Formats: sequence, structure tokens, C-alpha cells
Amino acid sequence: MYYQLQAPTTAALKAAYWEAEFAGLDPTWIKSNVFEIGTGNIEKVSSLISKYKLDILVETDYEPIGYRR
Repeated sequence: MYYQLQAPTTAALKAAYWEAEFAGLDPTWIKSNVFEIGTGNIEKVSSLISKYKLDILVETDYEPIGYRR
């Protein structure tokens, strides 16, 4: 699964991002209060979402790469 998550505050973003790194989810910061996670571990991501009250901007089965034919 691929997620783009938005945190309500900068503090929540930093805490969620750190916890995602610690859990091995390999987060990537995109822009202010938004980061992405590409992972197969839905339970860990769901835990982050509920713990830090994150909004799901994108949730797909694969990471969009922007390539079009």
C-alpha cells in the first residue's frame, strides 16, 4: 500500500515521521505537514494514523510514478 498522510500540526508531523522511521516504514517528506509511506504493513500505518490524527490524502495499492503513455 502507498499512503500520503497529512498531520494537523508540525509537532504531530515530526512525531509521526520519527515513529514511521523507527518502525521501518521508510517515510518521505513531501511538503508542509505531508509525508508519504509506501509499505505493506497496514497495521503499523493504521496505528500512526489513529495515534497522531493524520488525514489520508492518498491511499492506493501502488505508488504513483507520474509516468503516462
